[in-house]
Amino acid sequence: MFKKLAQVNQKLSPELRKVIGNIGWLSVEKIFTIVMSLFVGIYTIRYLGTESFGKLSYGVSFVSLFEAIAKLGLDGIVIRNLVQKEESIQEILGTAFVLKLIGSLVTIVLVGCAAFTFNHDSQLRWIILIIAVGLLFSSFDAIDYWFQSKVKSGAIAITRSFQLILSSLARILFIVLGLPLIAFVWLILADVILKAIGMIWIYTKSDRSILRWKFNGSKAIEMLKDSWPLIFSGLTIALYMKIDQVMLGNMTSNEEVGNYAAAVRLSEVWYFIPMVICSSVFPAILRAKIRSKHEYYSKLQQLYDLMAWISLLVAIPMTFGSEILMTALLGEPYKRAGEILALHIWAGLFVFLGVAVSQWWMAENLTKFSAISTSLGAGTNIVLNFLLIPSYGGVGAAIATIISYAIASHVLCLICPFTFKTGWMLTKALFVPLRISKNLTYLSQLKKYIV
Repeated sequence: MFKKLAQVNQKLSPELRKVIGNIGWLSVEKIFTIVMSLFVGIYTIRYLGTESFGKLSYGVSFVSLFEAIAKLGLDGIVIRNLVQKEESIQEILGTAFVLKLIGSLVTIVLVGCAAFTFNHDSQLRWIILIIAVGLLFSSFDAIDYWFQSKVKSGAIAITRSFQLILSSLARILFIVLGLPLIAFVWLILADVILKAIGMIWIYTKSDRSILRWKFNGSKAIEMLKDSWPLIFSGLTIALYMKIDQVMLGNMTSNEEVGNYAAAVRLSEVWYFIPMVICSSVFPAILRAKIRSKHEYYSKLQQLYDLMAWISLLVAIPMTFGSEILMTALLGEPYKRAGEILALHIWAGLFVFLGVAVSQWWMAENLTKFSAISTSLGAGTNIVLNFLLIPSYGGVGAAIATIISYAIASHVLCLICPFTFKTGWMLTKALFVPLRISKNLTYLSQLKKYIV
């Protein structure tokens, strides 16, 4: 067996081996995260109970509504520039870092003002503010952009795994000591700080230094010109991904938020898969676009099909076993979370396709269209939440999420003439089980992305 694997490995191109290795490292890290979350995360949720866990989830969701301002939509822009302009790496990274730092400071002020305006619970205000401070340290994500552009995520994955181990041990200790909710909030901030320290250390071990970074005003303006639609898009994405928990908290109870958040956590734990795959193949898709339009769209269709396959393999069994699973893991207080999960898991189908189609938007510089689509999805989600939450609670929020995700990532592409081709490709992907004969194995799918 090992001999055959070695022979297969020798036949692969160096670039293919690099991509497979990158996906492997990221996948191992995320799988490790899932396992740790399964044991430690569930233990924490059971310990906090539906009310305290609902408060914690509300605080995280509240900050997430503003997080796009801190990110400034730079993630994909910076990676693209690092791939295409290798001679300006230090200026690109330095400029991205300063922009994100300024954006984080502005965001913390906005979050603080909003927290004191819309929340009268003093504990909830402190929860929101402590979590918001962590945005400052997300500026060091510029380091991660460099590793992604070089398809070298192994070191970062190891560092984040080590951080997760320390964080998990701390959570277990907090539970053993019987510490209150606020201790777990401070731990969220500590996690972000530890992550930044780890990235700086591993970047330095790669014979690089953040002290070499340079800020360039003209590059900053250039980046913001490309990214401003993505800032707006990020805000709307946050709205239709997190507004449900905020609205549940304001319209129902902390217990309902706790059940919904528990269901969402298990539903969204799979979302790392499209991000890992797409971040690894994006450079190859950009190169295919330069070589051949046919090859470019062929690779995109293969990507959409792969995303649909994976999401369906997750959603179908989860639909039928959700109530039993949630009750077994979290106990009877979280039984309602099973009902919510059975529906919410289907939002993943459109999330997987949405992450994939965002690669096309980026490659075609259609960031403005991305902003329009996510705005429509966010608006739909808010309206449906207002209509469904009062009568159906978390179940209504799950239904609103599925519909809004579908509109944002798929339906709008079918309506607009210049995106209809992509919309049709996404539609074909939805029926991928009926096209079994035209689909290759996972490895063959992945191989076609590479030169």
